[in-house]
Amino acid sequence: MVTSPRLWLSKALVYALVIIAVLVVVFPLVWMLGTAVKPNSQILDLRASLWPSRFEWGNIARAWNSAPFGRWFLNSVIFSCGATAGQIGSSLLAGYAFAMFDFPFKRILFYTLLCGLMVPFSTVIVPVVQILADFHWLNTYQGLIVPNIASALGAFLFRQFFLGLPYELGEAARIDGASELRIFLRVYAPLSTPILAAFAMISFLYNWNNFLFPLIVVNTTSMEVLSQGLSVFQSQFSVNYDLIMSAALIAIVPILLVAIATQRRIVEGITLGAIQ
Repeated sequence: MVTSPRLWLSKALVYALVIIAVLVVVFPLVWMLGTAVKPNSQILDLRASLWPSRFEWGNIARAWNSAPFGRWFLNSVIFSCGATAGQIGSSLLAGYAFAMFDFPFKRILFYTLLCGLMVPFSTVIVPVVQILADFHWLNTYQGLIVPNIASALGAFLFRQFFLGLPYELGEAARIDGASELRIFLRVYAPLSTPILAAFAMISFLYNWNNFLFPLIVVNTTSMEVLSQGLSVFQSQFSVNYDLIMSAALIAIVPILLVAIATQRRIVEGITLGAIQ
């Protein structure tokens, strides 16, 4: 079959745009990797090439040993995993309730939920911190996790997903005598695995990179997270770019692992959405 010039040109344009988008995304990562294994003097030399002429693999060990990165890494894992688990659980239940049940003020509550997507968290951070102070939760794990266990975006995504599932599945289970909890756990929840994996990655990425909230809630070194700890290599008069990039390289490893672990489910979710 002969391909028309117009079709060939459109495909070439699409491929070119995809390649440009990939380069835009990948270039900062390549620059970070190259900078992480360069001597600091070579980083500041404008005539130096992007890729190092001499690899300083010891920068990664120096960055890890120059500060309590083990403690900060553990704090980030606890905060990110706890907040992500809370957001998944609350969003899954809220989305299922909004999609499958009729109750008083349902529409008003859903519109109120949507307002949460439009209000930046920074506008309500002062009363949140005041409440945490009243509970004596500042500088604690529960102070970091509890205010972040709800997600308006997650509840909206799960609601839209459950609305696309056949209601007859639940009706058939009710005829067989299944309770509402059993219907949710055995019928609908397993079907939400693709959207759950996608939201889990989005949530984990957001919580892992969260800087503003831990900065305000935490005021001791032992409770800091990795996003705060990166500033330890920056002083008033100098910046250790090699150690900052090495520490950033350490910080992105969990994100890459989560992305690799969930990519198959995310592709399934995209395919499922396309079929529906």
